[in-house]
Amino acid sequence: MITTKETHHCDDCFKKTTHVVVLVRDEELTQKERGENKLSEFLKGFIKSSSVGAFEASMDEFSRHSICEECGKKTINDNLT
Repeated sequence: MITTKETHHCDDCFKKTTHVVVLVRDEELTQKERGENKLSEFLKGFIKSSSVGAFEASMDEFSRHSICEECGKKTINDNLT
């Protein structure tokens, strides 16, 4: 899990607050991949990372969770790219 802190507007607090931002691996994608064999999984990952780079290729597997430190509201953003 990768965490950072950002300051931006919270819709519930109606002011700028500090938010903890966490990148979380999507469980749905990893469960689908368990059914596939290792060779096809490797080839897909190799082709994907060769074309766009390893970091960008793996970003499809994560979602961005932003949690307000004041009120605790959690916002999930799946559109990282």
